[in-house]
Amino acid sequence: MRILLVDDQKSLRRSLSLMLQGAGFETEEAESGEEALSHLGKQTVDLVITDLRMDGMSGTDLLREIKRINPNLPVILITAYGSIDSAVDAMRLGAFDYLTKPFREQDILEKIYASQAVPVSSVGSGAPELSPEAEDIVAETPQMRATLIKAERIARTDISVLITGETGTGKTRVARFIHDNSARRHAPFISINCASLPENLLESELFGHVKGSFTGATESRVGLFEEADGGTLFLDEVDTLSSAMQAKLLSVLQEKIIRRVGSNKGKKVDIRIMSASNQDLGLLMEKGHFRSDLYFRLNGIRLHLPPLRERGQDLQHLLQRFLSIYGHKYGRSGLRLTPRAEAYVLGYAYPGNIRQLESFVEQMAVFADDAGHIDTDALPED
Repeated sequence: MRILLVDDQKSLRRSLSLMLQGAGFETEEAESGEEALSHLGKQTVDLVITDLRMDGMSGTDLLREIKRINPNLPVILITAYGSIDSAVDAMRLGAFDYLTKPFREQDILEKIYASQAVPVSSVGSGAPELSPEAEDIVAETPQMRATLIKAERIARTDISVLITGETGTGKTRVARFIHDNSARRHAPFISINCASLPENLLESELFGHVKGSFTGATESRVGLFEEADGGTLFLDEVDTLSSAMQAKLLSVLQEKIIRRVGSNKGKKVDIRIMSASNQDLGLLMEKGHFRSDLYFRLNGIRLHLPPLRERGQDLQHLLQRFLSIYGHKYGRSGLRLTPRAEAYVLGYAYPGNIRQLESFVEQMAVFADDAGHIDTDALPED
């Protein structure tokens, strides 16, 4: 695979080139957008990685020219944190994805592999506006809008997806969003929290069992793999799987065949696996707590959800949405916070993220005064 690297800073361009060569890629270098276009006119590359801000032709201008010349060539942008808005705009013009400086080698390798996994027809003509289904997910901040644009692209493929993020960031909702925008949307979406059951019950829940296979198995039962046939199975907290369950899951991913507990008879299943974790699976793999072969099977494309404390505009919109929902639920329409209460709610860090905010608002709705006012005395004690 040949990658063209475009950056007007030679040291950064060279270090990235050496990193990618060490990972087995061929690289070409250009110090400007004009030189990059000259390269593309003479030879074929599989991917362009360009800095967003350069002297002369910017990364966005280069992207426009590349999409005019070769709409199917994927482009990844590198940007500083303060330029995320520009990177999101570039994704609407057809950039495959963007990286925020500083980034890890693992981050850029994942995006490179993902750029080759998504069909070129889905990224060549400009990123779509968000679909109507996206309206259910609050995404006013650039980070979340970029995440949803990426999720829509992922939905057009059948690749496995690993969704990461802190507890309560909405991983299950985003997994459902991907399913609802995919070719499997008319088939089942089945979700299970892998930490919710002990190992023996989890195996039966996933694979099903035959009558008499264990004490209490008075009748045969279909497992979630079979229930999800044709659709999507979402495995939340996949990091909690035991070594034995990891091996069984890997077997299903490799063979596309499941065997009910107590049976030697295999059944072919056609499912898309999506998984989620609030832990760093890569780090767990390095420590020997998670199988590397399973990790790479699950991590076809990784989608990271930012915590609520980094989503200022989204926090305000979510607050208003939950006030409306719970005001209606408890017969207190027009719920509103006093300035003191609002300052506290908007300034809180929310370690439990969206789930905690929703719980906060429901409690506040219960203790609002008769006029629907919520002051600091109605705020949750924690």
